[in-house]
Amino acid sequence: MPLSSISQSILTLMEGIPPLPPQGVLKLKSSKLIDYEQLEKLCEIKGLKAGKGAQSTKEAHENFMKHYKKIFQKEKRILPYLPTSPAKMASFARPGAGPMDDNFHNIGFYIRDIHCQTSAELALQFKDKLEEFITVLKKLPIHRSHAERRFVYKMMKTMPDLSSQLTRGDFKALSQNITSETWVKGTTVIANEGFYIILKGSVQPRSKVYKKMIELVPADFLSEPSSEYLSEEEFFQENPLAEYHSFVYPHYIILGPWNGFGTLIELPEPKLGSNLYSLIMEEDCELLKINAKEYAKIKEEQVKMEKLTREQLIHKCPYYRNWPKLSVDELTVHIKWRRYPPGHVLVKDGEIISFVAYIQSGFCKVYREVIGLMKYQLRKMKKKRRRVFMGKLQEKESFGEISVLLQIPFTCTIITGSEVELGIINAEDMLELDWVTRKLVLQTAEQTFGYLTDEDVQNEYIARQRHKEWKKFKDKIIQSSLDCQGIIPGTGRWCHCWTRKTYEKPSADN
Repeated sequence: MPLSSISQSILTLMEGIPPLPPQGVLKLKSSKLIDYEQLEKLCEIKGLKAGKGAQSTKEAHENFMKHYKKIFQKEKRILPYLPTSPAKMASFARPGAGPMDDNFHNIGFYIRDIHCQTSAELALQFKDKLEEFITVLKKLPIHRSHAERRFVYKMMKTMPDLSSQLTRGDFKALSQNITSETWVKGTTVIANEGFYIILKGSVQPRSKVYKKMIELVPADFLSEPSSEYLSEEEFFQENPLAEYHSFVYPHYIILGPWNGFGTLIELPEPKLGSNLYSLIMEEDCELLKINAKEYAKIKEEQVKMEKLTREQLIHKCPYYRNWPKLSVDELTVHIKWRRYPPGHVLVKDGEIISFVAYIQSGFCKVYREVIGLMKYQLRKMKKKRRRVFMGKLQEKESFGEISVLLQIPFTCTIITGSEVELGIINAEDMLELDWVTRKLVLQTAEQTFGYLTDEDVQNEYIARQRHKEWKKFKDKIIQSSLDCQGIIPGTGRWCHCWTRKTYEKPSADN
């Protein structure tokens, strides 16, 4: 078939065009959201197989499923930049300060500005409080008023070296009998029998001094090494705290007000002529001292009171009143204190509880579930599970023993009715008790509200539903009676006909 003139001309033009060079397969860009290094590591797991008929080992599969999420990289979201006008930036800065000073990100700086208090004013307030604090400490503890004891307690809680390690009970006990000591310039204090807080003046450590508190916490500061030690190793050989490490501070360290040094664990006296634990007064100083022996006595008393509180908690529960002391001690060792807010679900119906609880304060509400009918359309009903309030668990009562020891589901739901403090024993600790104690618990304890039958729960549910319906009906009548009240025409008196008909029996005259 002859070509047309147009086709012939196109072919003639194409004869002069060189052929296109061969092109390879386009390269695929790697996804930015996948970490291929992590993916390769996962693929190299031993026992992991792929393909038809291949089976991976259980350990390899679990290892892969545990770490596969690491191959996905989270895309960083870049928030839009909102430029701030120079005038607004200048309003944030202090007058006379640079555009970005040290207080720019300090929220306390802005709070002081809101309350119109400068740093100088706050310093003066603190100085006045400190003078008052020293004056109170100079008094004998027996002569201090209740307000002064409270003031000492609050001031002690602001000391960082104490607040970071002492408990609330420690503060209360120590603040009752604590006193201050006056040290003259040039005198030396040996800090091996107590912990000191500097209230006034400055102190220069003469050797490596440990700021050791409770729970074997090592020092936070060291001072100029003593000349009697040739090396740091020799120092740690003599030092009873040699097993703990510390940071070396410059030799010119000076401790000022609110700094602490010493120990609350009594240490042996240093050798004669040794500078161990010693500090020299740079000026007249006022020091608050906590004696290590007194602190040890306080801790012993706290341990005794804690043990007595736990014993009383268990002995006052109805199931444990006749228990021997030896068996009660088996339980008190494992008790831990917990607080829960109102409305917290402690255990649900059908679950195995994970602890045994003894109520120290507050109360809990007990509910049972029942299947009731609910109207959702005109003349149509559907079944729905409802919680029915069956009673309360008050202070000095316990629950959960049978569920934990026999590993059976709880038959009711327990919800805190107020803020509740519980002494709990975890299920693991309960199951590890000796068999005599476990048998004794099973013999004396009972299932929580276990005497209730399904018929009792149904009857309670019906009675509460009737009470709700009657209350709605009564409120409706009261509202209609209030709407009906008015002035009788021509008499000027109020009409209370509906009120009389609702609450009063009609007389024969009416």
